Amino acid sequence: MNYQEMTRIFKETLSLRWDPVAVRLMRPDEERPPQLIEPPVPLRHCQSIITARRGNCLYMPPRSHACPDGSGILGLVEMSQKLRSGELYLLFKKMPNIETAQKMIGSRPEFEAGSYKATLLAPLDKAPFEPDVVVFTLWPEQAMWLCCSQTYANGQRQSFKTSGFNSTCADLIVQPMKTGEMNISFGCYGARASSEIDDFELYLSVPTSMLEPIAQSLLKLSQKSIPEERKKIYMQPVMDKIGTRRQEINESGASVEVFIDADQCLGDGLCSAFCPTGVLEIQEVDGRKVARAAHPENCSACYTCVGQCPQKAIQLSYL
Repeated sequence: MNYQEMTRIFKETLSLRWDPVAVRLMRPDEERPPQLIEPPVPLRHCQSIITARRGNCLYMPPRSHACPDGSGILGLVEMSQKLRSGELYLLFKKMPNIETAQKMIGSRPEFEAGSYKATLLAPLDKAPFEPDVVVFTLWPEQAMWLCCSQTYANGQRQSFKTSGFNSTCADLIVQPMKTGEMNISFGCYGARASSEIDDFELYLSVPTSMLEPIAQSLLKLSQKSIPEERKKIYMQPVMDKIGTRRQEINESGASVEVFIDADQCLGDGLCSAFCPTGVLEIQEVDGRKVARAAHPENCSACYTCVGQCPQKAIQLSYL
């Protein structure tokens, strides 16, 4: 699967607003790809991600990096002593004392100065280079599905290591490159103060080796799970009354009654298969199979049967 096909899958299944951004740290022995343009003015690393997600292909040597903290963390230059010591964090009033600032600096991931000579950024489907990581700009729900896709592929849960400091450089590039695992970033002071990342957006960075398994998983999840979640199929139809009604239910200890429209029921067994507590079963009535509530006392009103019934033949009511 090539990057163009993966981009199509990511954008269509997740309904992405922005292009996934391919990022590579250029090794000392590599040549600059001729298709990439050096910006006319220096940009912060976080600003270059925003520029690339809009369709631009960038070559960013140290002179093009406006943020000395970011370029130092990425291993492009030697970090200044004032930044290394933590003094500036106190001046910005982002840290209470030098000890706390130094503890944060000492724990963040970064590359040794001179490890790389430029950053390369481009939309994934246009990248003329092999990316180290791909950065997605997402809403929380879209980030959830990327995480679900990784778990679908390998059965593992995610363990993110992030901070509100040095986020798009340390968290999005260095951390996933060093660990080989995806990582999340909520942005940081500099990223949000200097770029157009929306208040409701976050970043998720994925190592290139994980892209194809995640894309394949998204295709599978988009057949059922993603559209069902976006249709809110378990949304209770009485949500406008749920506040007062829930109080009445709790006080009275009322149970749930399961109504099944036998004329609409297909008898396909989906409701009983999906029911987590064995409330429903399939029986034969007048020569046809229909669902019945065999154990309504076990119903917790999770609405799984309601959402999964293709005929919408099931309704729940509180007694």
